Formats: sequence, structure tokens, C-alpha cells
Amino acid sequence: MRGRWVWAAGILAIACIAQSVLWAKWWEDPTYFAMSVLFVWPAALFALAMWWTFFSGWSWRIRLGAVGAIATMVLGFFSLYRLEWDGGMIPRRFILRSKPTPEEVARQYRKQQLASANVAEKKATSDDSQKGDPLPLVATEGDWTGFRGPQRDGIVRNGSLRRDWQSVPPKQIWRHPLGRAWSSFAVVGSHAFTQEQRDEFECVVAYDIETGSELWAHQDKTILSIVDPNGGPGPHATPQFDSGLLYTLGGTGVLNCLDASTGNPVWSTNILKDAGDGKVAAPNIEWGMTASPLIVDDMVIVVPGGNAKEGTPGFDQGVAAYDKKSGQRVWSAGKRQASYGSPRLEVIGGMRQLLIPNANGLSAHSLDGGNELWFFPLENSPNVNSAMPWMLDDSSLLFGTGYGVGSVRLDIANGDGHEWTAKQRWQSNRFRPKFNDFFVRDGYAYGLDDGTLACLDVENGKVKWKSGRYGYGQLLLVDDIMLIITEDGDLLLVPATPAKPETIATFKVFDSGFCWNHPVLVRGKLLVRNASEAVCLDVSDAKKGE
Repeated sequence: MRGRWVWAAGILAIACIAQSVLWAKWWEDPTYFAMSVLFVWPAALFALAMWWTFFSGWSWRIRLGAVGAIATMVLGFFSLYRLEWDGGMIPRRFILRSKPTPEEVARQYRKQQLASANVAEKKATSDDSQKGDPLPLVATEGDWTGFRGPQRDGIVRNGSLRRDWQSVPPKQIWRHPLGRAWSSFAVVGSHAFTQEQRDEFECVVAYDIETGSELWAHQDKTILSIVDPNGGPGPHATPQFDSGLLYTLGGTGVLNCLDASTGNPVWSTNILKDAGDGKVAAPNIEWGMTASPLIVDDMVIVVPGGNAKEGTPGFDQGVAAYDKKSGQRVWSAGKRQASYGSPRLEVIGGMRQLLIPNANGLSAHSLDGGNELWFFPLENSPNVNSAMPWMLDDSSLLFGTGYGVGSVRLDIANGDGHEWTAKQRWQSNRFRPKFNDFFVRDGYAYGLDDGTLACLDVENGKVKWKSGRYGYGQLLLVDDIMLIITEDGDLLLVPATPAKPETIATFKVFDSGFCWNHPVLVRGKLLVRNASEAVCLDVSDAKKGE
């Protein structure tokens, strides 16, 4: 009997050695470092179960009784609790299954709001002479017209932000549940636009930024089917406002053009069906269409993603442009598989170029036909590039990714006037923006290095400091202050300085869920949301007269 236990000890020893090897291999990559536990110990437990059941030497009654008791306890526990994971695949908390899910809470909230609206409508007196079509929305200075702001850089210009939260903490203006999604907000005037999954419908919703009440909702009967317990169903992209119209992209490829005042549809198409062969749609990527639409001139730029295998649906349709007024496709080009970063327009060497993060690197495309000008490979094992590039000057940019790969500074040149090249100046695996966009200020990049706040010297790629483990949250730059929403739902104010800073203010916003959605600051009002709840906070600075 004693000799049989040597096999159990051997299994545990092999598991410990394997775990140590994987931790040594991935010690700089928090995601794989944590996930390695999921590779090793389920296999070890299975091996121990096989040993116990067939080779331990105990009677069958004891062996099967122990297996049955353990299985009963495990099944009983998970029948009572569900497990929530964070963006690094680390278990966060166990939640009682009897507690309503965020989807159930949001559904009940909508029923209550609909009932209140019906009562109010019955009580209201009608006066047809005073009714008319709402005026078109017009963006003004200070509006947040799309993903990460008007320039897609996460910088709040002339923003009003109170820094003393100890004396005057952020004041809640409104808070309510909403449907699952990873979209951020676009804000024009009093309208705050976002996307949600409401049961089987993907919805574009406009809220009143002053009250949080729903102004209108447009719905498409479609749902992104993925099994990821974290990502889940729901749209990911952020609405884009332009000239009174709102352009939105859902997780299954539905591209809408809506009247921003009313939500009435102007035109709609599906970019994956358009990229197909007429019978079969081009394949979606694992976590669905995520890149927010980009308006350039009279075009809407989207990234359906190509297919590297010629003759398959989607080949040579990696990037596509649609006429923003009619919805007709203008051009499509490129065979590179889509990823999750949004397109960006930059001027490089005097030429306007579309920069597209795709599955295996960064490509640049012309506005005339979308032909690929240059490409730089930056690939990780899951083929995920989510962060947008950042231009450092007119011929150099910073681009980065997660999963242990890091960031590169590229020098872009057009030597003979025809052939563009992208060459690496340096690479650092200590600045790894996984799905968290960064910004550059005064020669230093600030962002989340696989969840840890970091400052990088863009001249040489050296890390100046790392401070604070904030998970996969997001950040804005307001003057010289970083406004950070952590994955756990905490707000922080941290100076953006190459000298290691101290946090100057903190405030708890959410008690559950994880905050991957980008925050928005407009005229002293801070909009933050996660997959299940939205909050508007007053953080205005009275000294700026707002």
C-alpha cells in the first residue's frame, strides 16, 4: 500500500516542477503566468483521480465513495456559486447564483422605466401645434464625438477636473443598470450615446447626460455568440458622431447610420456579409467586431478583416470604406485578419494614412483605394492587437501589444518616393498594452503594462517607473493628470510625470463587475460604465467656471 502512494507523490512532484518551469518562462507575462495554473493543476488533479480510482489499492467502496463525495461537494458548491474571472484570467470572486444576474437587473430596470414612461405619456397633454421634428445635433467644442475623443487619443483638452476629492468628492448625478457591452460613450450636447445587448437585440442607445433617462434606442435582432465567460455577448465598439449622424458597429458586423437626434435609421449593412462571396459571410473573429468606425472625408472606415487563404470569403477585404451618406461600399482592400484595435488617421511623411492594428501587426493604407503602403509584424500567440498606435513625429510612431510581446518604436520612410518602409528603432517587453490604450506626453508614454501603470521613455524604450497594479482598466489625460478607472471600479488621479508620482485622489465607483470600458469626461461630467452599469459623476472644477 505504501509503495502505491509513491505514484501520487510523483504526480504532485511533476506538477510542481511543470508549474515552476512555466512560471519561470512566463514570469514577465501576468496573463500566461496566471493561466499556467489552469494548464498544470487540472491535469494533475485528473491524474490523481485516475490513480486513486484504479491504482491506490483501497477497496472499491472507499475509492468510489471518496470520488462520489468529492464530486457531490464540487457540484453542490458550483450549483450555489458562479465564478467571476478578471482580464488576466485570475479568479476574482464567487457570486451566489441566487443573486440576480446583471442582465436580469437591467431587464427589470427597463421594465420599470417603460412603465413610468407610459404613465407619464398618459398624463401628458398633447399640443400638435407645438410639436415638430427635433433639430439636428451639432457637435461643438468640448464634445466627445467618438472612441477616445475627437482625435482618438484619450486627451481631454480644456477639461474641467477637480483634483481635491477629499474635500469635495465626485458627486453622483445619476446611476442605472444597462445592457452588457464593452462600448464607451460618444457625447454631443445633452446626448450620450453607447451600445448595449438587451436580450436578443444589439441596441444603440441615447441617454440624457443630465438625468440618465433614455432618449431613444435603436435595436437590431442579433447577438454575438461566444463562450468566453468574461467577454460574453454584446457589442464592443463605440459610436461615432458626424454631421448630425451616428455611426455604430455591432459585434456581428452590423454597421448602422442613424439620425443622432431621433435614432431613426438612415442606412444599415453588415460588413461581414459584404465581405463574403454573396452566399457565405466572411468569418468573424473570436470576440467579435470591435474596431470603432472612423469617419474620414465622406467615408466610414471599418475593419471586417481579410482571410489569408485566397479564394475564401473575405479575401482582400481586410479594410473597407463606405460612403457615409448612402452606405454604398467605396472600396475594400487587404487580406490581413482583423483584430480588436480601432483604425486611426495620421499624416506620415506628408501623406494621410490609415493605421490598422490587425491580428499579426500594424498596417498602413492609402485613402484612395485602401492599398497597403507598409506593414510591420508584431504578433502574439492569440493574434490580439487591441491598442492603437501613437504618432511621435511625422515619421515615427509607437505601437504595442500584450501577451509578453511589448512595444516597438517604428521609423516610417518613403525612400524612393514609391516604396514605404517601417523599421524598428527599439523594442521593449516591459511596456505591454494588452487591450488598454496609452498616450504620450512630453516624450513619455503612460499606460498599463499588463495591468501595472508604467511610464516609458519613447526616445530609448527604457521604463522610467512602474507603480500600482490597476488591472485592465483605462485612462484619460487631463492637463498633466491621469484619470484612471481601474478594472475593479476605482477612480484615481495620478500626475503624468517621468518622476515616479504619488496618487493624489481615489474614489470608489463600482463594487462588482470589471471596468474595461473607456471613461469619458465632458464639461466636468465623468461618464463611466462597465458591462452592466453606467454612472455619471460631477467632477467639475469651480475655478474654471463650469
